Amino acid sequence: MAMLEACINTTTTTRKRKQRIFEFKAFPKSIGDRPAPFRDNIRSFLDEFCEQIEPQHNIWSTLLLCESNGVVFPFYVIEEHINDHSLRPFCCHCKFVGWGHHFVCKRRYRFMIPSYGDKQPMRDYDRNNNLELDDSYVLHGLIHCNGFGHLISVNKLDLGSANSLTEADVMSFWDGICTSLKTRKVSVADVKLERSMELRLIHGVAFKNSWFGNWGYRFGNGSFGVTEDKYRGAVQFLAELSLDKIIDDFKSSRHRNKLQRMICKYQEISESRLSSLSELMQCVLEFKETREIERAILSPRKVCKYEHYASDEESRNSMCLEQFLTSLLDADGRWPPKRVEYSLEVIVKLLKQKNDAMSTQELRESARVFVGDTGLIDFVLNSINVLSFENCIIRRVVNSLTRLVEFEICEAAYDLVDMKPVSSLWKLEPRWPKQRLKRTAKVIANILKDHKVLNRGRNGAMSRKDLRNMASKYVGDTGLIDFVLKSIDNLVVGNQIISRTKNPLTRLMEFEIRDRNSEEFGSEEERDVYGDILFLYKKVLLGYPLWNSVSQACRLVLNSKYFVKEWELGVGNAEFMTLTCRVLPSFHELDTELTRPLPPGELVMVTPWMTIANLREVAQGALRDTYCMMNKFVVGQIGGLKGIQDEMVLAYAVEAGAEVWVRGRGLDLSTGLRYEGGDGYEWESRVECVCGAREDDGERMVACDECHVWKHTMCSGIDDDELELGEFVCGDCDAKSKSELLSQ
Repeated sequence: MAMLEACINTTTTTRKRKQRIFEFKAFPKSIGDRPAPFRDNIRSFLDEFCEQIEPQHNIWSTLLLCESNGVVFPFYVIEEHINDHSLRPFCCHCKFVGWGHHFVCKRRYRFMIPSYGDKQPMRDYDRNNNLELDDSYVLHGLIHCNGFGHLISVNKLDLGSANSLTEADVMSFWDGICTSLKTRKVSVADVKLERSMELRLIHGVAFKNSWFGNWGYRFGNGSFGVTEDKYRGAVQFLAELSLDKIIDDFKSSRHRNKLQRMICKYQEISESRLSSLSELMQCVLEFKETREIERAILSPRKVCKYEHYASDEESRNSMCLEQFLTSLLDADGRWPPKRVEYSLEVIVKLLKQKNDAMSTQELRESARVFVGDTGLIDFVLNSINVLSFENCIIRRVVNSLTRLVEFEICEAAYDLVDMKPVSSLWKLEPRWPKQRLKRTAKVIANILKDHKVLNRGRNGAMSRKDLRNMASKYVGDTGLIDFVLKSIDNLVVGNQIISRTKNPLTRLMEFEIRDRNSEEFGSEEERDVYGDILFLYKKVLLGYPLWNSVSQACRLVLNSKYFVKEWELGVGNAEFMTLTCRVLPSFHELDTELTRPLPPGELVMVTPWMTIANLREVAQGALRDTYCMMNKFVVGQIGGLKGIQDEMVLAYAVEAGAEVWVRGRGLDLSTGLRYEGGDGYEWESRVECVCGAREDDGERMVACDECHVWKHTMCSGIDDDELELGEFVCGDCDAKSKSELLSQ
C-alpha cells in the first residue's frame, strides 16, 4: 500500500476527486466500444477515466493495478495544443512513415507509463523539452486528434518482482487502448535490439514478419527506397533458405562444423524435420523462450529476511548518497540538504541499533523523536529503494507474512568506491541529453556482452577501434561514442561493470565487461542458446559477402523499419452511420499552394435521418475542430451530392461508410502549419536519391551545393564518421559540369 499512497499523495494538491484504480489487463475493455471518432472519444475518456493533475501542462493521470502482485502504478495522458507559438508543431514520425502530407492537427495526445518507482515521471516534460524520440518510457505513444498516431516505445515494466509485466503485456494494453478509442492508423519504428542484434531481422526470418506483426502491424515505409514488395520478397527468400544450401555455402568456412553441430542439436530437439532457415530459427527461439519460462518458475522467490551481506547485484544497483540527495532535492526542495541528510543519518542509526528489520510505522515513530518533522521522514522513507550509505546497503522489502513494508540494513558485498554509475556521465556536462548518453552506454555494454558470448568467455576484451566501429552502427554519432568511451572507468551499466585497460602487448586501449554474480549470462545451457542465436545472426545471416543475394536480402529487411496497423472504420449501426469527409481544394489552390497529395478525410458519425444541410454543419465543425489551417473553413458543398436538396435525408442520398468530397472556402493558406512534414516539402528540400527515395526517411542525408537536392550520405559514398561534410556536389551535377566543360 506504500506505493499506492505515494502515487496518490503526488497529486493531492490539484486533484478534485479521488482517483480510481483499474486492473491493468482489463482496463482497455473497461473503456468500452465507443462509436464516435477518436477526437471525441479521447475527450470522454479523459473525463471518465482520468484526473487532471497539472492543468498548466494538460497532464492527466489514472492508476493501474497489476493483477498478479497488487502493485499500483500511474498511467499518464498529455494533451498538447498546436499553434503558431508551439516550439515543435510538426511531427517527425509522420514525415518518416510517409504521412508528411497530412494536415497539421490542432491537438495530439501522449500516452505514457514511466518506469516503476520514478518519483517525478513528468519532470522532463515542459515546453522546452523534446519527447518526440524519447523511448525510455515503458509505454510512449502519440496520437493526433485525427486518429493517426505513432508508438514510440514499448518496454518491459519491471515491478521489482517475478510478476513483472512483459513487453507483450504492455503491447496488448496499448493495442486495446487504440481499439477502444477508435484510432485509425498507428505506426511504429521497429528498432528493438536483443543486445546488439536487430530483432526485426531475426523475427522476419523466423516468422516472415516483424514482432509487432503479432498485433496486426504490417510493412509501412522503408528506408533507402525499400518498397513493400521488396521487403516481402526478402523475408520470403531468407525464410525459405535451405539448410543444406547454407552448409554448402560455408563449406570453406571455419564455421561449417559448428553450424552442422547446431543444426543436429536442434534437429534432435524438434519434433519435425528442420529443412529451412525459418524452421531452425523458430526452433531456437522457442527453445530459448521455454528455458526462460522454466527458469522463472523454478527460481526461488525472495523473502523479507536476508543474509547479513547484500548481494553483488544489490550493491551495484544501489544509489549512492550524492545521487539520493540530488534526486530528493529535485523532487521536493522544501527542506534544505542538511536536514534531509540528517534525517537519513537518524534512520541509518536506528536500523543499526535495531539490527533487524523495522516496519515503516515503527521506523517513522522512532525517527520522529530526533527529527520532529514527520513529513520530512515520510518523504525520505518513500524515496528509499536500495541505498548505499557508509559501506552499508539500506533496502525496502515486503514482509512475506505480514505484507507490510519493512526496512533493513546490511553490509555491502564489496567496495563501491571505484564503481561509477551511468549518471556520472552527465556530471561532465556533455552536450548530449541524458537519454542518449544512457542509450549509448547500454549499446556499448550489449556489444561487449555479445563479444564475450561469441568467444565463450575467452578473449572478452575489445579494442577501442573495434568497439567504436560496432557501436556506430547503432548510435551514428561518433562524437557521442568517443565521449562515452573516454569517460568509461569501471562504469556500472545495469548488472555489469565495464572496465578500460591497456593491453601490455599491443599497447592499445581495450574494454571488457564483467559480471560478478554471473546471473546476467544465465546458466551454461542458456548461454549456449543465446550464443546459437547470435551465431546465426552474425556469422550466417550477416556472414555472407556483400554481393551475395543473402546479404542483399538482409540489408532490405534491416532497411525496413516502419510498420503500420490500420483499424477498419466500419459503417456504423442502426442509429449511426460513418462517413469520411475529404476536403477538395479549388484547382487554383491545388496548383499553387497545396501541391502535396491530398491527405485522408476526416471521420464523422451522423444519424441516417440527418439532412444534407445538417451534414455540411457537422463536417464543417469536425474539420474546424481538427486542423490548424481550417479554423475558419466554411463548407459550401458536399461533393457528389450536388443538385440534391438540402432537406434530403442522408439515408436516401449516401451509403454508410462512404467517402464524400467537401468543397468550401476559408482555408488559411498564410499559416505555416500546413503539413505535418513541416518545411521539408519546400523546393529547396527536395529528396531525390539514387536508391529511389523521394521523401525524408529519417536516415542521414546531405544536400547538394549546386542543385540543393537531398541525398543519403550512404548512397553518396560518404562515411558515417565524417561529421563535417564540407562542400558536396552530387553525381548528376558533377557529370553535368564535366559535360559542359568538355563541350567548350
